[in-house]
Amino acid sequence: MDNFKQQFNNKAADIRLKDDEKSVLRQRLLTYMDYHPLLEDQYLQSLHAKRKSFFTTTNALMLGRVAGALSLFFIMIVPVLAEKSLPGDALYPVKISFNEEIRGAFKSSPYKKIEWETERLERRVAEAKLLADSGRLTASKEEEMAKAIKQHSNAAKDSIASIRESDEDEAAIAEISLASALDISAEVLVGNNSTTTRASSTTSMLAEAVSQARASVNLNSNETSYDKLMARIESETTRAYEYLNGLGDSISPEDKASIDNRLSNLKTRVNDAAELKATDSKQSTAILVEVLGSVKKVISFMTNLDVRNNVKIDNLVPVASTKDEREVLKEAFTDSELTIGRVKAGVTKLATTSTNYIDISNGIDDYNGIHASTTKLLDDGDLSTLKESVNQMVNIANGLLNNLQVLGIGFDIDSQESSD
Repeated sequence: MDNFKQQFNNKAADIRLKDDEKSVLRQRLLTYMDYHPLLEDQYLQSLHAKRKSFFTTTNALMLGRVAGALSLFFIMIVPVLAEKSLPGDALYPVKISFNEEIRGAFKSSPYKKIEWETERLERRVAEAKLLADSGRLTASKEEEMAKAIKQHSNAAKDSIASIRESDEDEAAIAEISLASALDISAEVLVGNNSTTTRASSTTSMLAEAVSQARASVNLNSNETSYDKLMARIESETTRAYEYLNGLGDSISPEDKASIDNRLSNLKTRVNDAAELKATDSKQSTAILVEVLGSVKKVISFMTNLDVRNNVKIDNLVPVASTKDEREVLKEAFTDSELTIGRVKAGVTKLATTSTNYIDISNGIDDYNGIHASTTKLLDDGDLSTLKESVNQMVNIANGLLNNLQVLGIGFDIDSQESSD
């Protein structure tokens, strides 16, 4: 077979047209061209058709590439740029009607929907804060954003109602999260940092929208399981410490210490609730509800830059009283009462017209004024305020007693206390 192929190729290479055959073929071709000439119009049309076909193909390719680039720009680049837009900006409708709707469509469970609507509410508050601080928050924008805050709040509450049909505890815990977010939003609008005053940072319509939304969330500790609250607090506290350890240098040492102090304080309050459960389960659960809300606020402070830039941790999560701390303050309060009793006994030995008598009497009046307000704080007042008041009472009482001792005033303490 290979030999035949080689012989065939060799034979074909030897085949050539003779000179007379070439002459006859050339003559026939020229004769055909003479009797079938190509008109000039036909030639130009043919040339134009070829050029048009070339440019049409080229333009189609070019337009396809341009269209693809524009599609890529609108699908990928525009949504990213829109995330930083504010009401009134050209890309803001893309942010709320495209970006956020797409993200919301992937929230399958009611709890995830609550979290997403809460985040959208926080976004609107942050946007309002930026507009207000830059002087761009007009009345129409304010009204629009107040409506948006109400819509997101209502959507979250609708999802909570959906959860409540099958799980009362989860619905109650979701309400705690929503209430915490609304408390944070109120603080952000107030603008509690050192560079922004409360009066200039927000308007009444937005504040009222947040206030109404918060008032509609009723936290009822009777609806919540003690065990589920404890489990959720444990998981959220663990998450809070993970965030705290991962902050690094992105937060000041003072803020980091304040966060750690509050988490420790909340842990102590959880222990107090556990001890109280046997004697007062209702109060014990109420403490856990408050603790869970506070942990949520601490996490938001660490993870949300808008919150950290506009709110002080002291105002967002005040250090609450624990059982042991309050007992210590009560003891100091009682000691100050004993000390001022000695002062009252000693001042009677001074001449009523003397300067020392008048000064010490004025000091006793100051003590009595603080004593009245501090008494109201002993059981359920803010711990930091109680500490400050008790310390003032102790300092005043000790200072007055020292003044009497410097003046050489002596008296029988035991007999005075028994007479009192």
